[in-house]
Amino acid sequence: MKKVTGLTLLVSLLFGSAYAQLVGDFSSGVFKDTETESINDDIHISDFRYQATSNENSIFSPLRNNAGAAFLASAIIPGAGQAANGKWVRAGIYFAVEAAGLIYHLARNAKARKQEEAYEQFTHRNWSVVAYAEWLVNYSQVHTLNNDWQQLQAEIDGKTPDYIINSNNPDTRNDWDKVNISLLHRVEKQTPFYFKDRIGSNFSHELPDYGSQQYYELISKYYQYQPGWKDWYGAITTAPNQSADMYRYFWNGEDEPFDLFYQGRDQAQEFNENYRVAGNILKLMLVNHVVSAFDALFSVQLKNSRIETETNLLKMEQFSVIWHF
Repeated sequence: MKKVTGLTLLVSLLFGSAYAQLVGDFSSGVFKDTETESINDDIHISDFRYQATSNENSIFSPLRNNAGAAFLASAIIPGAGQAANGKWVRAGIYFAVEAAGLIYHLARNAKARKQEEAYEQFTHRNWSVVAYAEWLVNYSQVHTLNNDWQQLQAEIDGKTPDYIINSNNPDTRNDWDKVNISLLHRVEKQTPFYFKDRIGSNFSHELPDYGSQQYYELISKYYQYQPGWKDWYGAITTAPNQSADMYRYFWNGEDEPFDLFYQGRDQAQEFNENYRVAGNILKLMLVNHVVSAFDALFSVQLKNSRIETETNLLKMEQFSVIWHF
């Protein structure tokens, strides 16, 4: 009975020693403890946000992420900033407005230029500075003015408007070499308007230099220059039966200009109207640039603005909202 007990005690000691070594091996790193590791890092909603891939690192990245770059791009080419950010409908609208406006502007401007050239050719055939100077001499002589008209008469004596000399193919630009323009201006400055029942102030304008914008505008705008037109020259200045009444301004419809004056006026109004419309189209295009630029600016800012929620998903100890704009 004592032998069995001693054997049992020996087995227990050996088993206990082996068990203690086995447990020691577990705790020494061969096997990890089953203790749960604590999570120390906070988990953010932004951790689950979509991260841009390398495919987005392109030349358009500044337009997608930089509001200033998108603003500048759309200011130069309307719709560029919107297209870079995938706003295709708005980009298409801005670009379509730009393209249509440019085409319409160029068409109107080209039409106005052709009309202006046609008007200039019309004046070269039908308005002469020699005819105007001759009428001014007659006008001054009839009213016995002291305005140096005698010198002007000597200057143009024996000279005829080109539309009389070359009736088939007139070019009255040649007439500008026949008149001393400085002398003509001196006479104009000293010449008053003679009305039916009174004498008015001196002439309001001096004939502008040939070829200037003012020249082409004034000869079909002010009655003062109606005597330079071919039909007036034939009906008044060179009429066989001259009278003082022919050289007065009635201003009551009795001294209405002849047809060529009105034709010139109408042609000038047509091309000026087309130039005006073309200019207004440019203003609208400028507005399109400005609106597109600011739209791109705000689009990128709103895209970059985000709500970030920072919270400890496990402990729920804090909750914060940050708005980036």
